[in-house]
Amino acid sequence: MLRSPKSAQPVLTVRLVCEGWQADRFEGFDGRRDIRVELQTKDGHEAGLPAGKDALAWTTLVTVKTGADGHPDFAGPAVHGKKGERFFYLSWSSDRFGHREMFRRLKVQLRDLTAAQIAKAVKADATLVARVHAVAKDGGPACASVKLLEGEWKLK
Repeated sequence: MLRSPKSAQPVLTVRLVCEGWQADRFEGFDGRRDIRVELQTKDGHEAGLPAGKDALAWTTLVTVKTGADGHPDFAGPAVHGKKGERFFYLSWSSDRFGHREMFRRLKVQLRDLTAAQIAKAVKADATLVARVHAVAKDGGPACASVKLLEGEWKLK
């Protein structure tokens, strides 16, 4: 089991997978070119790695703390949001009018992780995986809070 170097708090390995992604899938969407999806961290953005056909994946570490209310709380370089509402951002950016700009963000909620899943992951030193779809209902890049493809986080 991984432990945070500054404390005895467990550190989870988390893998985010964005499926239905193709390099040119959204080309021309709203006048945009060279569209990318990246994991937003506190220090910038990280490119994903290929994860099978039409998928990109990111792996990041998350420290699990126990809040005063007894519920898990999360911290890490890619964790955003306030206590009780932590999440990851997958940010969409493109070249538009000669410069790179972010135009949509997809949220993967950490609140959907159960205490049982966290305990199993810690005990097995396993990775927790969240799979999301890249395409929104309007045909453009997925944005806002999205449902996980398998309905929940999976232990791998």
